[in-house]
Amino acid sequence: MTRLKNFFHQFIIIFLFIGFVLAIRFQPISQTFEFDYDEGFNLIKAFLYSQGFSLYTQIWNDQPPLFTVLLSHWLNIFGHSIFAARLLILIFSALLIHCFYKIISSELGRLPALIATILLFTSWLYIRLSISVMIGLPSLSLAMLSIYFLHLYKQNYRKLYIVFSGIALALSLQTKLFTIVLVPLIFFYLVDFSSKTITSNKYSKKTLINVALWLAPLGLVYISVGVLFQQFWNHEQLIITHLNQPSNSKIENFNNREYLRYMISQDYDYIFLACVGIGTIFLKKHRNGIFPLAWLITSVLVLLNHQPLWYHYYPLLAIPICWLAAYGVAFLSDSFSKKKLVNTKQLIIPSLLVVILIGLVIATPPNPKGSVPRNAELMQLVLKYKDATNWIFTDHPIYAFYAKLRVPPEIAVMSYKRLNSGELTSQEILSVLQNYRPEQIVLSRWTSQLKSDSKFMAYINENYSKTYTNEQGSQEHYILK
Repeated sequence: MTRLKNFFHQFIIIFLFIGFVLAIRFQPISQTFEFDYDEGFNLIKAFLYSQGFSLYTQIWNDQPPLFTVLLSHWLNIFGHSIFAARLLILIFSALLIHCFYKIISSELGRLPALIATILLFTSWLYIRLSISVMIGLPSLSLAMLSIYFLHLYKQNYRKLYIVFSGIALALSLQTKLFTIVLVPLIFFYLVDFSSKTITSNKYSKKTLINVALWLAPLGLVYISVGVLFQQFWNHEQLIITHLNQPSNSKIENFNNREYLRYMISQDYDYIFLACVGIGTIFLKKHRNGIFPLAWLITSVLVLLNHQPLWYHYYPLLAIPICWLAAYGVAFLSDSFSKKKLVNTKQLIIPSLLVVILIGLVIATPPNPKGSVPRNAELMQLVLKYKDATNWIFTDHPIYAFYAKLRVPPEIAVMSYKRLNSGELTSQEILSVLQNYRPEQIVLSRWTSQLKSDSKFMAYINENYSKTYTNEQGSQEHYILK
């Protein structure tokens, strides 16, 4: 009965978090046309999957399959709306926040955990990513759940938690593979990375059993999901596209140091508090703090060498930064609560740290990222011809999702990464157009690049009538003659 009460208590907390975000961000969740182009890709893939098209063999997909499948079933139950899709992401965010709080709370106390959680929630673009139909946050949420299960195991030594941890991490990797950087860290956490015996080469039989209990479900679930959705037979989509990215120094995202500096500049105040936390970890010998520190160092090293670098990778840094900040909060809290006014000299350093922190909070202005603009006239045209449309060809699939129209699955994802890697050629695009003969064409993102191909434009001019173009010529609509 106690466990059941505890479960419902945690469920209520997660529900309250979701209600809070809905209350303060209901209008953006329900009315924002598109936060990021990735939303359109994820939504149209889920829509096509629900229509019976298979991933990889029919629907081009450069990401693991789990999120697309889950989102598809979710939308089938709650309706194919942007609000329902964003609600699913918010649930994942609530799970991440809850696990984050519970882990820190048991280690450092409620106050440091609460403040660290608030810092994470208010970190750069976290709220935005909590309501954007993108796969990074769900993947990190499942990874955090994996860590939380191991944390529960260290509290009561129930081995079932180790199994759950392996399963959760496998699901995380099958959502987005970027959490693979956490696999060795979580592994060392499992073998008691923070214990005094970690330097010993003599691991007990119990440790080996625990490792097996974690690795077996991790590998089994990961492989099973991949086999079920034919993931491993399409390495060109999953691997080659990501590795075959020609560098382009003219684009901000390819200048890793500059862009990484830009990202962390949004949270200098949090980073300062994290630095205090790092000092506290070594000063007070908080061995548990090595895990978030290792997470931060690993993520920085990976992001410095990964191109292109996208803003939605930032939670990989924000989570360990805020986790380390909790140690800084604990240090400041203990400094003021224990010393009080008995020895004013001992209060000088913590007081100075607080002053610096306040100064950094004031000096770090918010820098929100804008949304993708909606062309209402273009959307109306798509809806106008919807009843006579079986297929719509578009480089901006969010229009197709709102109209509940099918996009040729081969071009469901016409992303910068795919075009830049040469994975999608002009000839392939033309072949799709010729094979499907879509009743509508919407060009909204790669218009100039597509129109630069003479064969592509010759085919359109011969078979389609232009119904709309904006003043800049960047958005166009065609219907089949």
